[in-house]
Amino acid sequence: MAIRIYEFSKKSGISSKDVLDLLQKNGFDVTNHMTVLSDEMMAFLNTHAISKETPIKKNNYQKSPRVSFSARKNDGKKEEIVPVKKDLFRIPMTVAQFSDTADIPVSDVIVYLLKKGIAAPKNYVLSEKLVDDLATNFDIPISNPVVSTTSEADTSILASKKGTEKRAPIVVIVGHIDHGKTTLLDYIRKTRVAEKEKGGITQHLGAYEVLVDNDPIVFLDTPGHEAFSLIRVRGLKVADIAILVVAADDGVMPQTVESIKRIKAAEIPVIVALNKIDKATSAQIEATKRGLAQYDLLPEDWGGQIPVVPVSAKLGTGVSDLLSVIHLQSQIMDLLTDKKAPCKGFILESKMEKGRGDVATVICHQGTLRVGDYFICGKTQGKVTSLTSAQGAAVKEVLPSMPVLIAGFDELPEVGALFEVVSFEGYKEHKNRVIAHVGSLATMRTSVEGLAIIVRSDNGSSKEAIVGEIAKLSKKSFNPLHVVSAGIGMITENDIELARDTQAIIYGFNVKVDKQAALEAKKEGVVVKLYDIIYKLLEDLEVLAEQGKPVKKVSKKIGEAVVLKVFDIKGIGVVAGAQVKSGRFVKEGGKAVVYRGKYKVGEGAIKSLQRDKKTVKEVQTGFECAFMLDGFSDWIVDDRVECFIEVPAE
Repeated sequence: MAIRIYEFSKKSGISSKDVLDLLQKNGFDVTNHMTVLSDEMMAFLNTHAISKETPIKKNNYQKSPRVSFSARKNDGKKEEIVPVKKDLFRIPMTVAQFSDTADIPVSDVIVYLLKKGIAAPKNYVLSEKLVDDLATNFDIPISNPVVSTTSEADTSILASKKGTEKRAPIVVIVGHIDHGKTTLLDYIRKTRVAEKEKGGITQHLGAYEVLVDNDPIVFLDTPGHEAFSLIRVRGLKVADIAILVVAADDGVMPQTVESIKRIKAAEIPVIVALNKIDKATSAQIEATKRGLAQYDLLPEDWGGQIPVVPVSAKLGTGVSDLLSVIHLQSQIMDLLTDKKAPCKGFILESKMEKGRGDVATVICHQGTLRVGDYFICGKTQGKVTSLTSAQGAAVKEVLPSMPVLIAGFDELPEVGALFEVVSFEGYKEHKNRVIAHVGSLATMRTSVEGLAIIVRSDNGSSKEAIVGEIAKLSKKSFNPLHVVSAGIGMITENDIELARDTQAIIYGFNVKVDKQAALEAKKEGVVVKLYDIIYKLLEDLEVLAEQGKPVKKVSKKIGEAVVLKVFDIKGIGVVAGAQVKSGRFVKEGGKAVVYRGKYKVGEGAIKSLQRDKKTVKEVQTGFECAFMLDGFSDWIVDDRVECFIEVPAE
């Protein structure tokens, strides 16, 4: 039975990367770890994979050694490669460097590498062999490097500028709503993650660490509703690999297409998890693959480069295969970091936590984060007072790619902000700049135009999503909506005071109102609206934005009457006594048009309406009534009267 490279790798204990290199070096047409091995390939591997002539190590994954920019001489010095002008040398370099030197569009280089099964973003480091291969493909002259000697101290500086240690891949899960993203992650967590870890991933970005073959993989989960587009973008900003979840029984949907665009913009490799195969027919599965192909995601079994793994997140079918493909993809990418470099990362989530104050979920790409470190982060800063791992355990330090909850922020950070560890002096300098900036803003406060809104949410992602929706709504609404303040946590007296001063409405999402604030709101007449479902909140904002908008109206005939008698009442005026022949006559909003024969002789608003000498709001068909018009009194018997009201135009 035919097997794929990654399956052979599992059975033989040899890394997929080494198997790929061995086959490619010996002329076999293989692209990536999902390639099906032919009989000839199997015969070759069985003969050569354990040969002493090959560099492959069994039962122990070894990264292919990078060709160094320097080589040691007998005199203790090193030889440093010195590029000359724009000449292309046979040395390791990034994809971006090759593109610049060879004057080839970076997209063309990436596409060529993808065809060879290598998912390489701009900062991917090309080996000497790959550089040579690319030069041959694009017909670019290439030569061996010119070398010169430098001291040990000089080369140590160069070495410190690039990562040499393996780090865990960061994987983002994206896709359309209800296609099974959270269900898939739930299954992975239940089977791969410590029982202490908590879930809670419906509308917020979460980060979870799991083990595959004793190697960690960090998963980010992103919700599917369109209001959280910014969160999906943020997840892709920090991720190495994207898992696109597509329901096989539903196919490519709007958020699927959006996710594909985000993945391409982020220039990261994608693996498709074809979910709900337990519910889908063969025809539906093929139709879904056709839909993917229309967006340049050609499945491998159709001759393309995109791994498509059939899974059932509900039953767990195929999940182990998906994890293996992710693990193998990360090995091929050869993700490296520098644990000794200054720690840098991104804020994934922020919130207020009782007893700990402002906290945030962070993933760092480089450096080791420790309790006691000073940091700066967007418009705030702080000192790390505690670190909590994905499993809920208190830790003293965190390595790159590990999701961690940090406490110690001076103020709640903005989601998506860059997190950087700095010296105490750097911390103080940043804090002073922030204080000065806030002071200048205070002097610039002016009256609010449009409808003022105050937003309070349970975390930064929700706040950002709501504020983003308000901004979009305001551009197309009758009443411009202006967010005067947006924050995290319980609604307080300060919020009520600001709402009073700016005539704002307070919208709270998954938050409560402080008891004293509730009393103050009632006293000041401040409107506070609380929601726990984002759709309901957005619907209310849409209604608010259209309040007061002029409604186009048209006149609608609702009744007809004939004048039977005319009364001239002293002190009151001329009153028409009539019988309603059809429909109805109404006082409120009613307008009458008077016809004498074929000709219109007058009109006016109905200013009084009586039946049986009693004032009424309306008179129905068959009943007699008396009425007066504003602006017409020249009645005669047999005048025909039609009653109209104004209604919204359809």
